[in-house]
Amino acid sequence: MSELESLLHSFLGVQPRVFGAVLVVVGLLQVAFGTLFVIDNCVYTDSVGIHFFPGILLFLAGIIAIAADRAPSMALVKACLVIQIIAATVVMVINFLYMRDLISYLSFACDLQDQLQNCRVHDQILIYCTGMRGIALFTATLGLCLTVSLAAFGCKAVCYQNSEDNVPIVALSSHEVKADPE
Repeated sequence: MSELESLLHSFLGVQPRVFGAVLVVVGLLQVAFGTLFVIDNCVYTDSVGIHFFPGILLFLAGIIAIAADRAPSMALVKACLVIQIIAATVVMVINFLYMRDLISYLSFACDLQDQLQNCRVHDQILIYCTGMRGIALFTATLGLCLTVSLAAFGCKAVCYQNSEDNVPIVALSSHEVKADPE
């Protein structure tokens, strides 16, 4: 077995098809939450549709991971590594925005001048939106963990390809060697 085949085998040993299938589901969930955020007017920090980006990237990362498992080649493993890194970076940024929204909108309070009915409706919508945001944060964090894991295994297969260890190995023994004094 050549070095390339052994590196591909080590990447395929972590079952990227399973990781990819879960990433596809998580990506579809993120797109669904993005749609709900827009429909239910739960969009706090978003005016350009950032809630759809992690879902789309996680979906693509899952598709490429499945493709890398079905037709193993070093090119697909490299493509898988690149999309996993991009998806992990975007999902991490979106997770910080989700956390900021959760923290900043938990301290909402109605004014005394507001009508009591309007305040209750607004409070119910806020609780609903905050719950959805928490679930979206959880699923995005799951996608982040999966993309980082696949990126680590992809880097293990790609980054160490054709690399030789130039570090000398020194064997230490338990008995001392006396040098001849000259």
